[in-house]
Amino acid sequence: MKYTLLSLLLTTIVMASTCHREGPDCHHNIIFRNGSKDSIIYALEFTNLSGCALENHFTAKPGERFALDLPRYCWEQELSRGKTADLYVVDPSKFNTGTGFYDCDSIPIKNKVLKHY
Repeated sequence: MKYTLLSLLLTTIVMASTCHREGPDCHHNIIFRNGSKDSIIYALEFTNLSGCALENHFTAKPGERFALDLPRYCWEQELSRGKTADLYVVDPSKFNTGTGFYDCDSIPIKNKVLKHY
């Protein structure tokens, strides 16, 4: 009886999973390529009640590729639900790390933003 209930529970969890197959209307990653002659930092804006911070950052050398992955979800679904994904390209010489959250309008002041998507 325990094994039957456990099997039923595991089956329910697997069926309720939100995994989606990649295809024309579902992309799990966005790939960026650093086309400049200098290293750059890609960072996502993260917001909470305390303000904003640039998180999940990656330093890309010239010509290097970087992928933002959503392994279980589609970018199209995430963005269509009213969510946003603010990506910043920042100069590594002035990138504010490890100082916590600050006013969202201060991102370009505390970081040398080269591009904001």
